[in-house]
Amino acid sequence: MSAYDWSRVFHAYGPATDTGELLRGPLADARDHLWSDVLHHGRIWPATPQALRVVAGRLPEAPLFGLEFVRAVASAANFGTEAEKWRARVAAAPTREWTEEYLARDEDGRVGLWDDPTGNLVLVGAALECWDGLPELLEPVAEYLDDPDGRVRVQAWATLTRLVNHPEAAARTRDLLPRLTRLAAAAESVRERASLVMDLGQLGGDLAPFLADPSPLVRCAAAMSPPLAEDPAAHEELLRTAAAPTEFDALEGLPRFEGEPPRWTLIAVLSRRPVDPSRLYEPALASLPHAFRTAPCPDLGPYLEVLFGDGWPQEPVPEQRGLARALASRDELWAPTNGNRKITLRGLNLPDDREAWRAVGGTA
Repeated sequence: MSAYDWSRVFHAYGPATDTGELLRGPLADARDHLWSDVLHHGRIWPATPQALRVVAGRLPEAPLFGLEFVRAVASAANFGTEAEKWRARVAAAPTREWTEEYLARDEDGRVGLWDDPTGNLVLVGAALECWDGLPELLEPVAEYLDDPDGRVRVQAWATLTRLVNHPEAAARTRDLLPRLTRLAAAAESVRERASLVMDLGQLGGDLAPFLADPSPLVRCAAAMSPPLAEDPAAHEELLRTAAAPTEFDALEGLPRFEGEPPRWTLIAVLSRRPVDPSRLYEPALASLPHAFRTAPCPDLGPYLEVLFGDGWPQEPVPEQRGLARALASRDELWAPTNGNRKITLRGLNLPDDREAWRAVGGTA
């Protein structure tokens, strides 16, 4: 680490000499800096690849944070099948010259350089460097799959599901599936079992047995997974949970949800499933107490997109009438200053007019 020249790379706020200084001390002291500067808003910078190598090499010092950081970088550097296309573009651009010019300027002078598209390719090149290093991280991360701390185990599995997105790492999936299935079945904690079930689904494992789990949270976690996208029993499980969506928020804090309420993932998955749109009426009603708190609204928006997918109805069906009537009846959703409502409805080409919704609901 001491041989690495941090002055040759930069993070979101300038040359990364401060990154090198922080990483020479305790890893805990660098945590805030790594999140805010080196992986700024989930974006990779030229300082990120070396920071990733340092953190991965020091996982025993802070395994929970280290695994979380590795997973976040792996998520940001997920090129899939596009890596070689971007690699060619980066190779053809004067990225070295741009970087040298960037590092030579002061803070004000650096701002204008971003008008040159080469700057974006410099960041892409850094992301490719992270991408190329992901297979090397499989073994260090796998050491924590049986860690005594359940939080560390969950984070290790979630991190591995990101790493195996790399073609050179995907072969490990065959080895992971039986082990993950055994761990999920044996996990006593509902949160850990639900998390492992979702990881198992991400890797293409058999989730049918978990649809009979004693915990409704685990059953829903299994039902959401891609292998059960066409399974009618899974659809019924999602519909049952979505009728009281905040109960699924008991899984809040699991890595998969990226800090968002788990019900948002549930609603998004259910709205894409091949179920009769009329079946979404009750879940949509259950989402109204949380509607328009952000935009576009992840609680109500997906249901509106399905139930009003053919546009504003001239002859509304009963479910459209009922939802329109319920939506129009809630005074708190129609404050003139509620920009989240305006953005959501206009984005769906639906009227931001309470009287229009009252008319469709039959209460004008």
